[in-house]
Amino acid sequence: PAVFAVGLFAILPLVGMLALSFTDFHLVKPWDREIGLQNFERLINDRRFINSIYVMMMLSVFGVIFQVAMGTLVAVGLEKIVPRWRLMRGVFVVPFVVPAIAVALIWLSLFTPTLSPINAFFDLFGITVPAMLTSQNGAIAAIVIADTWASYPFVMLLILAALQGISTDLDEAAAIDGATKIQVFFRITLPLLLPALLMVSLFRFIETLKHFPLIFVMTNGGPGRSTQATNYYAFIQTFQSSNVSYGAAIAVFLFLFAAVISFYVARSNARISDA
Repeated sequence: PAVFAVGLFAILPLVGMLALSFTDFHLVKPWDREIGLQNFERLINDRRFINSIYVMMMLSVFGVIFQVAMGTLVAVGLEKIVPRWRLMRGVFVVPFVVPAIAVALIWLSLFTPTLSPINAFFDLFGITVPAMLTSQNGAIAAIVIADTWASYPFVMLLILAALQGISTDLDEAAAIDGATKIQVFFRITLPLLLPALLMVSLFRFIETLKHFPLIFVMTNGGPGRSTQATNYYAFIQTFQSSNVSYGAAIAVFLFLFAAVISFYVARSNARISDA
């Protein structure tokens, strides 16, 4: 049953998407004509596609950095500082179970000056908070903030599990030798967490390639084209421009890109584990 489910819901759509990328299929003129690699050749000269890769990398790289940093800090705090406060772990996990559309709506209201309680608070002191969603850098930062808030609990849970697998004897031995807690963390705990950090970074990087709900609700690809990440550009080509085949080619590129990154990170993780 598991193999059947994977084939039906994963492999079969992937094969269909790959087949579409080699054709000339439009929703407004639905006939199927093989054109070989023309869609992929078009990607090379498509400036909007190149810009979408830049936007995607900005969102993904900064998103992963902040998510891993925040998740690790919270995990270390819960494990080392307040290990008995089990309820706190449940509180920190709440953002992860909120649906992506709800997350986007929450942060859209927070970043909308006329709706935001943050802006209302600063208005009491005569401080004007700039509207983040009206500028290119502000819109990208807003999406990264929203994604970090929603996704850092995933990092926190995995790092917590990795921390619980580290023997306390190492910390005690280092403390006896006169090492401070900061030295223990950076010289013992952090190196032992490196394989877990690499894997969770890979998981989050692949997930950050799918920013579609946040972009669709919060910015709709704007202002201008400043937040049109690659997956959102594939949506535009497929459903707004009715160019299904070209959208499929963009999706195939995303799949291959994620596969290559996954391969190299997994191999690097294996080398570190062996060492």
